[in-house]
Amino acid sequence: MLRGFVKPIGVVLGGILCIHLNASAAETDTKKPPAPAKKEKAAPKAETKNEAKSEVKAEATEPKSKAAAPGKQQEDPNKILATVNGENIVQKDVNQIFSRFGGQVPEEQIPAVTKQILDGLITQKLIMQFIRDNKIEPSKADIEAELNKMREEIKSNPSLAGQTLEQVLESHGGTIDDLKKDITISLSLEKYLGKDLDDSKIKAYFEQNKPVYDDTEVKASHILVDTRTMKTEAELTQAMEKIKKAKAEVDAGKDFAEVAAQYSDCPSKSKGGDLGFFKRKGQMVEPFAAAAFALKTGQVSDPVKTPFGYHIIKVTEIKKGTDVKFDDIKQNVKQDMLSEKAQDLIAQLRQKAKIDIKA
Repeated sequence: MLRGFVKPIGVVLGGILCIHLNASAAETDTKKPPAPAKKEKAAPKAETKNEAKSEVKAEATEPKSKAAAPGKQQEDPNKILATVNGENIVQKDVNQIFSRFGGQVPEEQIPAVTKQILDGLITQKLIMQFIRDNKIEPSKADIEAELNKMREEIKSNPSLAGQTLEQVLESHGGTIDDLKKDITISLSLEKYLGKDLDDSKIKAYFEQNKPVYDDTEVKASHILVDTRTMKTEAELTQAMEKIKKAKAEVDAGKDFAEVAAQYSDCPSKSKGGDLGFFKRKGQMVEPFAAAAFALKTGQVSDPVKTPFGYHIIKVTEIKKGTDVKFDDIKQNVKQDMLSEKAQDLIAQLRQKAKIDIKA
């Protein structure tokens, strides 16, 4: 689909729904989806020369190897892969999205990417059902108005001179019908989720989350007990005891770097657990970033659970950002609040739904 043309909430949902799925996101199931395009900043990539940071980085470097579309695309296009509250997702739905990569997915990543696409389509199905059941669909006129705005944007973009919206969509592997679905989700959820968001609530959120918007950075070290290959409660309990033991030694006065060298499963242990500087959003997985930014310089966190395992985090330096005025970024703040509400809604819909994955 066409990044940047749908309203910001639609772009955010696009990441959730795999509409803008990046093949590199499949390098591990624990890595975060690409950052929303609404802030017009390129998503930071993992620093391949810094293995330490890659353990908790939210993004991944672009894959270098290429492969053709998966063998599954040769299967029955009407094969049912999943049923969501009685509605089917079939092979051709996955194939359509997979074809947008143009053979750019490394062969070893095909299963993970396919799984991610299917998961995104399940989420999309749940949202479309919610919109339909709650009768909050936008009118045809509203959808057409959004399409016309996009057509005007294309006309004013020199790099797209002479192209129609349909041609631009096709070059990105999408169709008008796909875009209309994006717009339906965007307009419907923005109206539904934003109905109680007044300026006072948006400003309060801004004040509570200033480091997100002023580009404050923290420098932190961590100790990781990796749990990604653990399958039993006994193993997880043992991992928790290990991280607690490391924390107790730090609390007793032992040098953090020494404890990291002894206990950490992250390559950063060779540098005392140092991960360098990072911002509040987009670089580290959310539980890690939230915990780090809650600390003052010199403080050490309690154990923090992320998809990678258990961490203890020490903030060693804070680099304050620039002063930001609320009125200048109010719309960005509102979109972030809508995104959080959308994530909560999706979690609720998944919890209540009857989902049968057959693939």
